[in-house]
Amino acid sequence: MTEKIDPELLQARWLLGDINSEDLPDLAALALEQDFDGTALRQLAGLVRPTLADLENLPGKAFADMGLRPIDKFQAVDVLRERGVLPGSEPVSMLLQKFPGFLLRWREFHARSGGDALAYVDMAEFAHYVVEDLYEKGKSDELNGVFQVLESLLESADEETENLIAVGFFEHLYSLAYSRPAARKAFEECMKPQSLQLWRNLGRFAP
Repeated sequence: MTEKIDPELLQARWLLGDINSEDLPDLAALALEQDFDGTALRQLAGLVRPTLADLENLPGKAFADMGLRPIDKFQAVDVLRERGVLPGSEPVSMLLQKFPGFLLRWREFHARSGGDALAYVDMAEFAHYVVEDLYEKGKSDELNGVFQVLESLLESADEETENLIAVGFFEHLYSLAYSRPAARKAFEECMKPQSLQLWRNLGRFAP
């Protein structure tokens, strides 16, 4: 049995470059089979291996035939996140919930990158958030909160999660703070025991 098409997910994936132009006709035909209809949708289904230039604004009109309003890339990221299509590791999900400022930065990052990133890349982006959006803007309370959340994650972490936090976050944080002695000191003052241990281990191998 053919899987039921999800118009919102289809629109989001198209906007973020996750669907090739030549694949749209087959998807439009599938939508027609599942009782969606409209002039643009029929035109799109009739094309053969179209290029992006061939399509012009036809995909947007076809999505309108499916009852959808236009959305931007930021909204497309939200759709993918709601559907669980983007990487949804426990640490990243918790950080997105706890730090609204990171959520905004994360959405922008995924909109630029096309929504395709690994959890390690998300954690590296969180390191940039900690340095650029918290430390450099003097948000000491939120900075303390970051290391409290990370410590709670480490306390119950399996090997995979610990590696994600150590490599994805702490290695990037160490690199960003390498030329900022005051930042390194500020971070160390906020760190709890397990975080501090990971941090010191990195220091042993630093050049």
